[in-house]
Amino acid sequence: MVQVKAKLQARELQGAVQFLRVASSSMAERLQPGQPVLIKVGWGHDPFLRRTFYPISLESDAFVIRVPPDADRGRAWLRMAPEGTELDCLGPIGAGFTMPTQAQRILCVGRGESSWWLLPFVNAASDRGLAVTLAVEATTRRQIIPARDLPLSVEYHVATRDGSVGDKGDLTPALPSLLRWADAVVAAGPMAFYQQLRYTIESTRTILTRGYAQVLVATEFFCGYGACQSCVADVAGGRRRVCLRGPVFDMVDVFRS
Repeated sequence: MVQVKAKLQARELQGAVQFLRVASSSMAERLQPGQPVLIKVGWGHDPFLRRTFYPISLESDAFVIRVPPDADRGRAWLRMAPEGTELDCLGPIGAGFTMPTQAQRILCVGRGESSWWLLPFVNAASDRGLAVTLAVEATTRRQIIPARDLPLSVEYHVATRDGSVGDKGDLTPALPSLLRWADAVVAAGPMAFYQQLRYTIESTRTILTRGYAQVLVATEFFCGYGACQSCVADVAGGRRRVCLRGPVFDMVDVFRS
């Protein structure tokens, strides 16, 4: 983990959502898919706490974060900060997704805003020549990843609650066939989503084996190295600090008693 001064290099607007390109080669070269960065949002001491951002794109000298509308004043400051602003960044935090060594068919599955955090892994797996399927369910159209942002080789499944994009409803009908196809699963979403995914895996494949599914347990990190214990969660057989054990876990460890 390093602390660096990075530059807010560019801002792209897509409706009410902002995509910020943050330039820092020393940070970008360390980041792995699924690892967050803590950014100080303000010029003074207020607000004191950093905000947690999961990059949606990783480059050799920069990373991109997605900032949807939010009532949080720290994120509001970042949305209004001019291009060229120097940002105090701390990261990468914890462990990210790992590329399965034996798998040839990867299913990436997400719910809501969290789905965007899968993009760096999707791109990395596609670059390696693996067969990748991305399945996303969302409440609103705004949360959906546009197909134009994906590699052409990626198969894409979408479900929205109102049917405005893709299938109407959720991914429940599609998941069994996708899981039978996949050699490995990478997921991002809330814990309730992982519960549903685990049940479907066990129903489809009989048993959830170690190494088959990785999940991102997202939380707000305050210190990033385990001192404040604000990220403690019930994972890996007890109360664990997510910044040290995760935020990416084997699904077996997330539900192990």
